[in-house]
Amino acid sequence: MDKPSPPHAQDDVSYLVNIARDAFGHLVQGISVFDDNLSLVFFNDRLIELLDLPESLVKVGTSLADMFRYNAERGEYGPGDVESQVRERIELARQFTPHSFQRQGPSGVILQIDGSPMSSGGFVTTYTDITEKVMYETFLKSIIEASPAGFGISRLADGKLSFVNSRLAEMVGMPASEMVGFHARDLYANLEDRQVILEQCRLEGKVTDYEVTLKRRSGEPFPALMSLSPTTYHSEPSYFAWVYDISTLKRAQQLQSELERELNQAQKLEAIGQLAGGIAHEINTPSQYLWDNLKFLAETHRDLGRLLERSLALIERIPPDSPLQGARTELVAQKQAIDLDYLLSEVPTAIEQSIKGIAEISRLVLAMKEFAHPGDDSGKVPVDINHLLENTLTITRSEWKHLATVESRLDPSLPYVSCNPGEINQVFLSLLVNAAHAIEEMAMAGKGRISVSSQQQDDQVLIRIGDNGTGIPVTIQDRIFEPFFTTREVGRGTGQGLSIARHIVVKKHGGELCFATEPGKGTVFSVTLPIMGIE
Repeated sequence: MDKPSPPHAQDDVSYLVNIARDAFGHLVQGISVFDDNLSLVFFNDRLIELLDLPESLVKVGTSLADMFRYNAERGEYGPGDVESQVRERIELARQFTPHSFQRQGPSGVILQIDGSPMSSGGFVTTYTDITEKVMYETFLKSIIEASPAGFGISRLADGKLSFVNSRLAEMVGMPASEMVGFHARDLYANLEDRQVILEQCRLEGKVTDYEVTLKRRSGEPFPALMSLSPTTYHSEPSYFAWVYDISTLKRAQQLQSELERELNQAQKLEAIGQLAGGIAHEINTPSQYLWDNLKFLAETHRDLGRLLERSLALIERIPPDSPLQGARTELVAQKQAIDLDYLLSEVPTAIEQSIKGIAEISRLVLAMKEFAHPGDDSGKVPVDINHLLENTLTITRSEWKHLATVESRLDPSLPYVSCNPGEINQVFLSLLVNAAHAIEEMAMAGKGRISVSSQQQDDQVLIRIGDNGTGIPVTIQDRIFEPFFTTREVGRGTGQGLSIARHIVVKKHGGELCFATEPGKGTVFSVTLPIMGIE
């Protein structure tokens, strides 16, 4: 049995304990020291306050089991048998191993509890109020979680992710829980991007909006903007990164570039159209001169021919002994020399063919003028659909004349349709050119066939433009109206014709544009337009 300490020794110990308690009483942390029998041998007043324990319980000599029992009885450990809860915790405490965990007390205070064994036996434990810290972290995490940008933290030591928000997990295509512990380098489609961004962060202290190529779990690459900064997370040197998926932005930029190119092309075509209209107007005047002169020559030739025939008939009646017989002989010889009979029969044919040629030129010029300047594009006007179809066939003749013959069945009783003639011209032009190209791709032995028809159906008109070309493959039939979708090689098509045609017919005129096709046999496009139009 140990000998009791002398009174003065006990006084010295009490004095030192009181000095220590007074000193530690100024700390914001609570402190407790338990011996190897799990009895309380030292504490400060902050401990009582943080654990919300009665002062009568917290004193030197109080067993840890009594403190656990008090907490269990007030429900701090949840439902269950009190003594079982106490035994479970005492068994863990008797292991005298370092421990660190967080616990929320009955008053709502969140404590960080860190315990360490002492060389003399027992252990010392500190209690830190981290309520504000946890609330602040929760607030920050809620902001990060609600952010449209991806966010992640990776450790400097091993490069593994220690925190990600759901947006970053969504970008990559992995659950956030699986991404914790995932190596950051495995997010990069190009490892050189990671090396460059880490080096830049090391030299400049941070990186802002650096474009990198990341990859999803499926292996699909995607462009992203990344901002990287050094930080400390859970006491470990780390990096935190904001990540923006710019796939949509890139597609929009690409689409904008395509639209700008198409706009430039449209502006060029508009200028060419205006120029063509002007040229057509200029051609029309000399064509009219030629037409008038040829008509005059035709009429004059008939009159002169009749006069010449009458004169020759009179010459034939000159008697042989007449003094005019020499002149008659000379005229007959001249007639034979110039082959007058041939001239009288062929000149009218030449004039007639020239008149037909000028008529064809005039028809083409008029069609060009109307196509280039179809009227007021600001609104809809009553239009002869058959006339538009005939003009468009004339304009596109160079596209199909060597490839196909045209079968035209236009209803002569078709009523006028309220529409924008310039836009409907564009639809017909696109469909006819597509028909010619389909026949060209078919590479058939003889000429193909393009059919054009119009008819009235109740309060609508139906226009069909068909061909016996390649037809549309089943795999792309649901895509042919998509903007910029084309099966032609670069330079042969923009993929805009059918998309624009459908927009004009459906959105602007309240009609329908559909097709029936059979691969290898041809396609028929049907355009339906309301006769009265729509506002």
